[in-house]
Amino acid sequence: MKKIEIIKLASLSRSPMLIEGYLFEGSDPKAPTVAIVGALEGASIAPLYTSAKLVDFLNNKLDTSKLKGNILVIPSANHYALNINQRFWPLDKTDINMMFPGYDQGETTQRIAHQLFSVLQHYDYGVHLETRGDLSTCFPYVKLYKTGFEDLDSAKKLGLKLIHHRPPESIETVSLQYNWQLWESKACSIICPSEPMLDRSSADDIFDALLNYLSALDVIDYSTFKGYDSTVISQERIEVLKSPKSGIFTPLKKPGDMVAKNDVIGEVVHALEGHVVYQFLAPCDGLITCYFKNALIVENAVAYRIARVN
Repeated sequence: MKKIEIIKLASLSRSPMLIEGYLFEGSDPKAPTVAIVGALEGASIAPLYTSAKLVDFLNNKLDTSKLKGNILVIPSANHYALNINQRFWPLDKTDINMMFPGYDQGETTQRIAHQLFSVLQHYDYGVHLETRGDLSTCFPYVKLYKTGFEDLDSAKKLGLKLIHHRPPESIETVSLQYNWQLWESKACSIICPSEPMLDRSSADDIFDALLNYLSALDVIDYSTFKGYDSTVISQERIEVLKSPKSGIFTPLKKPGDMVAKNDVIGEVVHALEGHVVYQFLAPCDGLITCYFKNALIVENAVAYRIARVN
């Protein structure tokens, strides 16, 4: 294993911020190369933990003779935000994942993105571990942009239950995944639960998916369970349930649960009087992909998203 310095930022009031990558060099120059990026956002515990766990596995648990292609793991690129549990770069509230491919003469987050991308763009495959940017949390699934350069077959090698294959929104054209694809890397994202405490079960699923991916691409010689035959869904198959009432949100079903049409999946309780003011009914047979993650819900907030079975 080699530690490589990607960027070092001086600070007036504390030690420099050092973003490092962990490079594992394989024995076969013809094998594919893979880069895995963890927390670009702060408050992203699952991406941080899972990528760090992968570093430990590759460094301490995998026989070096089993490593065939080069693997780069970058567990964190936003230490300042992580340290204070904020999502965005704390000095100007910008999102590093909205700064790619970056600009070496620009603002701080543009320079960070530029340095990261100068390292990442040469890899054959790429996985970005993300958390949702809204007030929802989810079970782990794959997000794959329709750019004309995406590779659905490699995304399926992660073995996760669901692949959300959709066109990028205009703002997402400055994201890491989008630009990675334009520079001919076969890139995708794993969307991770965005919880303040680590969900070990979900983290284990993400870690297993990364091992599936590396094994299926023949980057490591390691036997794994192959995971799911991923279901690919488009935006049109996502049903959105908004709350018509404000109050205390009490979910009865969680992300990853299968539901039948008209199942009661959650309730809104009157915050002062304690009675149920609204029940959420599943509009279709399907899989709950995410739900509102706060206890207090406001009117018109998205309470659930459900992927229709057909």
